[in-house]
Amino acid sequence: MKSFIAFSLLFTLALCGQSQNLAKFDFSSVEDEIENAIDNKVTPSVVVAVAKDGEIIYEKAFGYADIENQRKATTATPYQLASISKTFTATGVMHLKHLGKVDIETPADQYISSLKFNSAEGNSSKVRIIDLLNHTSGLGPYFQLSYSDENIETDDFQTAFNKYGTLFHPAGLICEYSNLGYGLLDYIIGKQVDKSYSEFMKNEIFTPLGLENTFIDKPEISHKYVAQKYDADMHLLPEITNNTKGAGNVYSSVHDLILFGMFHLKDNDYPNILSAEEKELMRSYINKQALYPLYDSTYYGLGWYFKNNDNGYKTVWHEGGMIGTSSMLKLIPEKNLAIAVVLNTFNQPLCQKITNELNKAVLPFYNPSPNNEIAEYSHYTSDSTFIGKWEGTITVGQENIICTFNFNANGDVTIDYLDYTYKSYFTQNNPIPNKAILLTGLVNKNSFIGMFSGDLPSNDIRHEFSQFLSLKLYKNGNTLSGTIVAMAAAKREYYAYPYYICLKKQS
Repeated sequence: MKSFIAFSLLFTLALCGQSQNLAKFDFSSVEDEIENAIDNKVTPSVVVAVAKDGEIIYEKAFGYADIENQRKATTATPYQLASISKTFTATGVMHLKHLGKVDIETPADQYISSLKFNSAEGNSSKVRIIDLLNHTSGLGPYFQLSYSDENIETDDFQTAFNKYGTLFHPAGLICEYSNLGYGLLDYIIGKQVDKSYSEFMKNEIFTPLGLENTFIDKPEISHKYVAQKYDADMHLLPEITNNTKGAGNVYSSVHDLILFGMFHLKDNDYPNILSAEEKELMRSYINKQALYPLYDSTYYGLGWYFKNNDNGYKTVWHEGGMIGTSSMLKLIPEKNLAIAVVLNTFNQPLCQKITNELNKAVLPFYNPSPNNEIAEYSHYTSDSTFIGKWEGTITVGQENIICTFNFNANGDVTIDYLDYTYKSYFTQNNPIPNKAILLTGLVNKNSFIGMFSGDLPSNDIRHEFSQFLSLKLYKNGNTLSGTIVAMAAAKREYYAYPYYICLKKQS
């Protein structure tokens, strides 16, 4: 009886302590923001959680995870996390390092079995596991989504890697976000442990951390509901899959996500999974030889973005976004603070705004900087070395397409290339000349980005849609090279396919 009374007293004190902790913070303005967004049909649901000093001080679900069946969102409802999956995958790889089963400084080609890197630039034997984790491997941007209501054949991961696993830059030259690189990391995990990536993550990461509603791809229990996905018009989306699991296929509840954030905040938690030094390496690693053209003063470590000084605080985070979902997990290690936000529609500005408002509720004197991907970019005319005529080729399969880029001093970039996608009787199956105008060419040191409307002769590209061709190039002297990425101009996201482009300055 005494033990029962003592236990009851301790439990009551704990509850009182929690309520006192909650009383310190006012989340009412954030709740108003969320409820207003749901009332105005900006998003079907929002789930949020905040942890401070090793304790969850706030978690709440708003709206519907499933509108059609009137199923309300809860803090236990699994949502697809999109790119926050990379932080989970990186944790799995670092756990293999912890167990001595992977050396992250070793060339990755020693771990990828029958797969091989293609090489436009650089040497495959120079690509290390740590470069894949750090997005400095030289692999390009890539994704391929498939929808259950469309009868379109898509590639499995190995087929996709054989097509697009090209090194567009030497390893360690530039940080280039690559879903294919994280797909390769989940492939490596499976090969090293002789189990599926999903099984390994469940046994070694999810279950030990008490993440009961976290899984890869699909729940094992048939009656476990997941949040449905909705487009910007609040229309239900079909089941969506992609072929790079380690880059975007983790599902988790906001409760589990905040527990995962707390694990990464507390260095002495679960030392059998990761040591304090390994966690610190993940959130602070910089390849000093590489260019990081990300946001403003932002680096990508090993599965985490981080900023060493964001208005007075070091911040560590990862966001996720794809059609039907947006997510954010943010840490402020100095304040032992973690924040998790997930939506079941794609709306990154709203997800970021809610994260920042939660942040301000706990740290009122901290004003988070907005995540602006082009914050350190300026118009190419700010660097006269880009101005002039550049000639070269775009490589698509066995085809080398001749192209010319004219970077004019007045700020216009004109592109002339041979279009192989309109060969017909009238052209006697010869390509026809095409001219395009670049939409705003931007530079950050030697990094160049831009986009124009065009098409490329690849069987993977769905030519029934118009295409956007996105440029991500690196300037080395009189050479400008990197990726030209094809994306369908469609209401749904379908793919980003990278191809090699190399230009030489002529004048």
